[in-house]
Amino acid sequence: MELKTLLKSTTDLSLATIVMAVSGLFFWIFAARLYSPEDVGTASALISFINLVFALSTIGLNVGLIRFYKEYGKSATGTTIITMLLLSIGLTTAYVVTNPGNIIEAPEIVIGAYLTCVFGALYNALGFVSIPLRRTDVYVKMSFLYGLRILFLLPTRALKAAGMVLATSVGLALATAFGLREFKGEISPTLDLKFIRESFAISMSNYLGSLVNVLPVYLMPTIILMELGREWTGYYYVGFTVGNLLMTPIVALSTVLMRDGDRKLFRKSLVIVLVYWLLATAGVFSLGTHVLSIFGEDYTKALPMLKLIALGLGPFGFVYLGISALTVKGKPSRILAVNLVRGSSFLALSYFLLPEYGITGIGIAWVFAHLLATLLLDPKTF
Repeated sequence: MELKTLLKSTTDLSLATIVMAVSGLFFWIFAARLYSPEDVGTASALISFINLVFALSTIGLNVGLIRFYKEYGKSATGTTIITMLLLSIGLTTAYVVTNPGNIIEAPEIVIGAYLTCVFGALYNALGFVSIPLRRTDVYVKMSFLYGLRILFLLPTRALKAAGMVLATSVGLALATAFGLREFKGEISPTLDLKFIRESFAISMSNYLGSLVNVLPVYLMPTIILMELGREWTGYYYVGFTVGNLLMTPIVALSTVLMRDGDRKLFRKSLVIVLVYWLLATAGVFSLGTHVLSIFGEDYTKALPMLKLIALGLGPFGFVYLGISALTVKGKPSRILAVNLVRGSSFLALSYFLLPEYGITGIGIAWVFAHLLATLLLDPKTF
């Protein structure tokens, strides 16, 4: 029964991720058709930062929730939700006040930012709650409801960039309302400091490693916005969204290996990654122009960056397989080092290459960051 439950939870979480990724792709396809590249750039920069806010606001409690739910029960779920909500509101306020790139130009942008912040924090927290409760099927349904944000792109079109942000917040609100209804009996509105302390003790290395990894990705749209303007931010965001879809199978494979991995499986997985790398690269080089033109002809300007991402899928796959192996072997300090090298080098190289090569420089930085990170992997893994 335990194995069956484990497989069900794994399948549910994978399905929820795929649903969000596919609906997100269609969201930006329709947004690119309905809104100008400048509006897409503004909205993508804001939404990317709010996604970073969600990553920051976990402070490792997502791991602690799964580990200590049996001990703390409802107070653990309530503490996780309240903490993420308060931190998200605080970080969003800091963004609105500093206003990088001067994108906060109208009251509706501010309203959209806070609504997305609040409902997004609840959405992500409820997703974490579904795991120890063994109710990951609820999270799948939430992801489908979140996907309905596409339907609100047209009614909010007159609001320009704010329309995309508000459409996102409506989708999150629908999903959150459903999740709260399903879990209302499993959440206690408390702030348990003992639970927070125990969570920090086991999850801080995972949290820091994850943070170093996602920080450059979520900050990049704001950096491009300030360096190249809103139009190029839109081109980057669409191109990198397509690139992220190419990375999804590798991430899923490495996640399963954390649970079931042994050396033979890692060797077989390496072959799978190499074959996938070849096929994905061939697909991007032959069909990349057609895929990007779905968003609009101007978005083909992201093609050189997308080609570089495809070429870098090999080193990316090696790094993810290597991190899985280090996780199985229980080496958190090495995992942190790998993430630190690839995250910091990606951010630094992007910053220096961006003025000279534009968003193509980001593709170059992404490839070299993962090549550098491979030097820290354990060669005995394969």
